Amino acid sequence: MPTANRSGPPKFRAERFGYGEVPLGAKKADLMFLQHMLAVTRDGGMIATVMPHGVLFRGGEEKAIRGKIIEEDLLEAVIGLAPNLFYGTGIPACILVLRQRVQDGARRVSGKPAERRGKVLFINADRECFEGRAQNHLLPEHIEKIVATFDEYRAIPGFSAIVDTETLRENGWNLNIRRYADNAPPPEPQDVRAHLVGGVPKAEVAAKAALLAAHGLDPDVLFVARDEAYFDFRPTLESRAQVRAAVEGDAGLRAREAEIKAAFEAWWAEHRDRVAQLAGRHGEPGALVALRAELLDSFSGALEAVGLLDPFEVRGIVAGFWYGARYDFLTLMARGSRGVVDAWRTGIVTALEDKARRESPLEHKLVRFLMGGFVDEIAELEAKKAELEAKLKAAAPDRDAEGADEAADEEEPADEAQVKAWKKELAASKKQLKAKRETFAARLNADVDALDEAAAAELMLTILHHDMSAILDRYVAAQRKRLVAAFETWWDKYKVTLRELEAERDKAANKLSGYLKALGYA
Repeated sequence: MPTANRSGPPKFRAERFGYGEVPLGAKKADLMFLQHMLAVTRDGGMIATVMPHGVLFRGGEEKAIRGKIIEEDLLEAVIGLAPNLFYGTGIPACILVLRQRVQDGARRVSGKPAERRGKVLFINADRECFEGRAQNHLLPEHIEKIVATFDEYRAIPGFSAIVDTETLRENGWNLNIRRYADNAPPPEPQDVRAHLVGGVPKAEVAAKAALLAAHGLDPDVLFVARDEAYFDFRPTLESRAQVRAAVEGDAGLRAREAEIKAAFEAWWAEHRDRVAQLAGRHGEPGALVALRAELLDSFSGALEAVGLLDPFEVRGIVAGFWYGARYDFLTLMARGSRGVVDAWRTGIVTALEDKARRESPLEHKLVRFLMGGFVDEIAELEAKKAELEAKLKAAAPDRDAEGADEAADEEEPADEAQVKAWKKELAASKKQLKAKRETFAARLNADVDALDEAAAAELMLTILHHDMSAILDRYVAAQRKRLVAAFETWWDKYKVTLRELEAERDKAANKLSGYLKALGYA
């Protein structure tokens, strides 16, 4: 954290810290550092800086500094981030976006676009992250959602809000993000009558209408009406697992998922050649930016119309695909499709030489699509090897008695001749597997060298199509999971009523009482 100091002549300090100073010796001087950034920013220039949340609401001199910065209309946006994103600290942070003022004749005015003047955009993105084992991460889709919201300066319920300067003044210049953009999920509703006598409230099902409609799922598939206010689960649904199966097997849901898949395939068929046309355009950096914008806009238009995924999820698919393939696109521009495939080949050969790497070269996407038959042959040999090893282990004379009894129950014990044959077959399988692996690099080089530019382009596009399709499948599966969770929650809450629980309790109590009487204790 920057600390306060009083170095420099008064004029220097007035230029650098014109909005105020924190007390001498104060431990928190973040806003002093922010003022320094403002002082060295050109007219109309932008600042985006990471700060701790304390700068948003601390009182005293910091409150006064905040107020002057806001009154000068320098603050454009406050973006809250998830915790544990940065190395060395687990605390959540925020991004302050400011824009320096500009000279307008004899006076200085806000440098923000006209439609943003007198306002501050609050974005609450503290739930937009991938939770890793040791650290959280911003995935491309999270970044795309934050950036798109800022670029469009949009107010999105539960995510962002636009607040005018007067409201901030009334709130004592408190910039606490949750005060303006609260993303806390609503509490799970609980219907007392349904807990007592059963039934799923129709009001709760109606509240999930958008989710159901997105998947094309009619609630009558799982529910029957009990009365005007409640549903019952269909009598054929006897367990929680059957609820999941009924949702995932619904014809309407499958049709909607097939619809978005077909929309993706149609979009890819139309735009795949635009990707290939990047080849040889190394001297045109704008071509890459233009292609990304084109793919983003066209993809959004094609898939948002289906209605299964929300607009940010659709944009996240393109963002994730672009992030994963960004180096391939740069290579394509510099060296063409053949260069992309050759770069993949180099990565695989390097991995073969690095014994410490955990990733198997056989799992690389180039190997799967270029050498599918070769990989299948290795997989068959490995499966055969594992099967023979399992047979020999089961036939080993030093197995414990329990293991011997289990083996005897399953099949007749193997004789010495059979064990000898298995060992011979295992040795042959290991030899074949070793020879196959040793020819992998030569086979890979031969197959890659046999590709011309056209064949390399087709292979590259096939692999990129597979990568993007996998991302789409992941998003669709996550959306389906949310739908299943809604029905499972209703099952958990209301399927077993309080009266049924009390009846079970009374039955168990009577049974226990009978045991105690029989034993003479009651």
